[in-house]
Amino acid sequence: MWYITVKTKLERSRLFRRVEIVGAKVRAQITADLFLDIYYDPTSHSYSYAVIDMNLPEPGDKRLFGWDDYPHEHVPEIRRLKSYPHHFQRRQDSEWVFEESPMRGDVEREIPLVIKHIRAYLRRRTSR
Repeated sequence: MWYITVKTKLERSRLFRRVEIVGAKVRAQITADLFLDIYYDPTSHSYSYAVIDMNLPEPGDKRLFGWDDYPHEHVPEIRRLKSYPHHFQRRQDSEWVFEESPMRGDVEREIPLVIKHIRAYLRRRTSR
């Protein structure tokens, strides 16, 4: 099963306090309020790697950034991405910014890239 390999890679990274299976996803806790949720459907190959920050002031969606293949039909600019429907999305001034993504839902291969990006984000955050 995909989640066994992913859980092991996350644990071995030593970046996360706890890694567990929560329903149909893998959740990796970074701090008490910051975590990574990984969802993958082996049937459709749909995926989502999302960093969640429960301290974000926005109501509802607490995603800070992430990668997925959701088409977001209500966002016309996303269709211009060469990687569409695959994309990276991040918050900028409480708005979503959509960018090209190298991810394609190869979860086991892509998790090291996700970990690397999170490490870089945490370094930038602590250097402020």
